[in-house]
Amino acid sequence: MRFDVITLFPELVNAVAESGIVKRAAEQQR
Repeated sequence: MRFDVITLFPELVNAVAESGIVKRAAEQQR
């Protein structure tokens, strides 16, 4: 269980960070 969390957590953070970057880029283009 612990290993799964350690493996998945960075991917989750990456997805959230990327979605945030995409949102910012979309807002800046307007």
